[in-house]
Amino acid sequence: ASKIRYLQEYHNRVLHNIYPVPSGTDIANTLKYFSQTLLSVLRDAPSERGQQSRDAQLSDYPSLDYQGLYVTLVTLLDLVPLLQHGQHGKQ
Repeated sequence: ASKIRYLQEYHNRVLHNIYPVPSGTDIANTLKYFSQTLLSVLRDAPSERGQQSRDAQLSDYPSLDYQGLYVTLVTLLDLVPLLQHGQHGKQ
């Protein structure tokens, strides 16, 4: 939940030009965290789910706000052209 709040805060800072404006690297590192977390969940998930109950299936996944993550990621897509990155962003 705190990582999703970071992304939401990044969105607000970039959108409203609030100092310190996060760099593209800051946002990329936070997104990389979610990517690695979700990939590890898929990698560790049991391959046969047919005989498990829905509750047993849900217990295999970490407790993340998946809907909040999705909405936040969609809003960040609109900001990509506004992001500064690398050496050129630090002026």
